[in-house]
Amino acid sequence: MSLSGAGFLASRRDESPILPWLALFLILLCLIPPTGILSDNEEDYFALAARAVAKEAPPSGTAVFDASPHRFFNEHLLGPLIREIGFERAQIITRFAAALAYALVLRALFRCFAVSALDGALIILVFASLGQTLMGGEWLFGDYEAKIPAYCLVIGGLARLLRRRDLMQSALLFALAAYFHFLVGIFWFVAAMALRMVQEPAEIRRLAGASALFLAAIAPLLGTIAWSRLAMTAAGDPRFPSPDVIYSLIRAPHHAAPFLTIENFRVQWLPGFLLAGAMLASAIAIARATESPLLRHVALWLGGLLAYLFMALVASFFDRHAGSLGKFYLFRPAALLLLLWLVLVAAYLDTLEIKRAPSLKLLALALLLPNFLLGTANRIAGEHAEAARRGADMAALGAYLARDAAPEDVVLVDPALEYAFLGIERRTGHPALVMWKFMPTNDRDILEWYRRIEFRRKLFESGCAREPAYRVRFLLATPEHAAALSASCGPIVLEAGRFALLRRTG
Repeated sequence: MSLSGAGFLASRRDESPILPWLALFLILLCLIPPTGILSDNEEDYFALAARAVAKEAPPSGTAVFDASPHRFFNEHLLGPLIREIGFERAQIITRFAAALAYALVLRALFRCFAVSALDGALIILVFASLGQTLMGGEWLFGDYEAKIPAYCLVIGGLARLLRRRDLMQSALLFALAAYFHFLVGIFWFVAAMALRMVQEPAEIRRLAGASALFLAAIAPLLGTIAWSRLAMTAAGDPRFPSPDVIYSLIRAPHHAAPFLTIENFRVQWLPGFLLAGAMLASAIAIARATESPLLRHVALWLGGLLAYLFMALVASFFDRHAGSLGKFYLFRPAALLLLLWLVLVAAYLDTLEIKRAPSLKLLALALLLPNFLLGTANRIAGEHAEAARRGADMAALGAYLARDAAPEDVVLVDPALEYAFLGIERRTGHPALVMWKFMPTNDRDILEWYRRIEFRRKLFESGCAREPAYRVRFLLATPEHAAALSASCGPIVLEAGRFALLRRTG
């Protein structure tokens, strides 16, 4: 059997049984489990969405102070949902919707390549077993945040292009993706236009028209980003690194800084680039070997995108001290590239008509699925156990603060306890000043975030100063830290298992 693009697709049965595709949805639901237990990213982005639609202004000491208006689209969709049904129920609904949306668009993508539901399930299982990415800490399936609907729209847009559907409608899908996540939408629109160029080199006018429509559609978003960059600039502080260095090299090197150290590159980045090199070589081999124009075009296109990752690596080497490219997340495409490459390989293997291929696929599924399901069960059980411990701690803390603290009193959280208390503001109503996880994205707020991080670090390392830069009423510390801090900061007023609470004097 050989693929021949649209003719091949038309020759295949147009509808597939629903049950195999339901299995794909259930696998995705395991990867995006609607547990009601917010991840660290969801604690951040859900809090920002809730703040975006709140009637009251947040307290000055809040740790959630990222003023980045380019997120307005997702925040004003998610925020009202949170306001009406709460954080946990909103997470359940959005994760379920994410799994369903992914199942629908992936089904459309797989059918472009005549990939069966069994093949699709294997692709997702292999993708998950590889960590969902090559490098840069990017992923597709995990929780709900703005990039999830953006990726769903991107995959849908790519499927439409592969089926030779209307180019203008595809451009609008990518534009909508950009409103959810502008980096995802813009990169993959450019990539999609490159794909159409590979498929139809003579379509210059239509590509220009689609590009003009895309730019017109996202012009308000680009204007918002440009305005925010100009309006939210801040003078540098000679005591601190630049905002780019803080953002890229201090806070998020796992996303943006391969050359932070040689050891970091060797352990976290080199394996992914070795795999990317093998993927690039295989894409070239498939392009030369296949008789299918569709697979040849896609293989050449993916080869170019994989080559982009190596160009990004070179760019990041020259930017390794400044960090000015970090906010562009040059390696973000790696996750979807890996998934698309797996689809390409699966489609190509199907053209080879390997003897007993269905039996081999079922065997592969039997080998992969039990470990996947066991890992999912263990992960969910671990999350529930940790959530129960955190809930008990938070209940004890909340009860004390409700009784003996004013609403505006800041509770500064020990860095060693941060991830156990990411939800402290929404659970107790008290501001926390700063969290390492809650990183802003504009320069002014990045500098303010770093000032607060340094204030917190020095306080928990050296004790309380007589004239602190920020007014803090309570310190939430480990029992060991609390004992050392009580001499300079104030008495311990509450002890509950994993934490102790100090009331700041003076």
